Amino acid sequence: MLTLIVFMNLLVAASVFFLVTALFRAPVDTADESVFQTNVDNVERNTLFEVATLRPFLVPLYQLARRLNVPRFKQHVLHLLLALGNPNQYSPDEYVVVCLVWGIVGGFGLWFGAALVLSGVGPVASIVYVVLGFGVGFFVAYLWLRERALRRLRAISKRLPYTLDLVAMAMDAGATFYEACQSVIQDEPDDPLNQELGILVREIDFGRSRQDALTHLGQRIRVDGLDGIISAALQAEHLGTPLADVLKLQANLLRMRRSMRAERRAGEASVKMLVPMMLILMAVVVVIFAPMIIRVLEGTYLE
Repeated sequence: MLTLIVFMNLLVAASVFFLVTALFRAPVDTADESVFQTNVDNVERNTLFEVATLRPFLVPLYQLARRLNVPRFKQHVLHLLLALGNPNQYSPDEYVVVCLVWGIVGGFGLWFGAALVLSGVGPVASIVYVVLGFGVGFFVAYLWLRERALRRLRAISKRLPYTLDLVAMAMDAGATFYEACQSVIQDEPDDPLNQELGILVREIDFGRSRQDALTHLGQRIRVDGLDGIISAALQAEHLGTPLADVLKLQANLLRMRRSMRAERRAGEASVKMLVPMMLILMAVVVVIFAPMIIRVLEGTYLE
């Protein structure tokens, strides 16, 4: 018991130390040039910080989040927000605040639920419940963002080769790359890939070069094969190669790579199925022959 109390005191002291260190640390910069949608689109923010009643409580958490020395996690959150399209226009620090809010709600919710069920909890158990609930709430908020971003990336990856074919066909018909992207966007404006192409078109409208717009597209959307497509497109523009032919070739390569991946996974699935199939076979054998074995054993026992 004494060891547990000492451990909890050390945990509380470490928490206070890291909190004070974070409060007085210089803000960590997580700016990224690929966050260009706020500059090219007049997007209305729809975050918790726009709620006037919550702002006084969120500002201290925001100052804390800015000073947290977790640049890799913030950069990861930024990439997830970009992959999701960032519809609410959260910054990485602001979404860390959202995770902190969910952690606080989870911590006090778990503590309150445990107090109701157990008719009161001790101080040590209260700290354990609060810390555990905070971790669960923080992770749930992060996992919600991650799953939505990955779902959108999978949709973009699935759509990518067909969109490349459409752009290449439009360019074969005499349209420029800019005009081809515009025509593709008009068909399905709500498609995730078309939304990203819309940002690319608006960047060009605002004076960015096609090279910069394509580079920013690769920074926002990190799916398998897109970096190679952008590199090939930039190289084709530098060498004067027809871009439509390059896009067709890259679309065929994406389909070939997808087929090879499907074949590899099918081969791996057959190997992974051996163990459950053997277990099922053993269970079937036991069910069929168990009565005979029991009868034989009972007959031997009776004799």
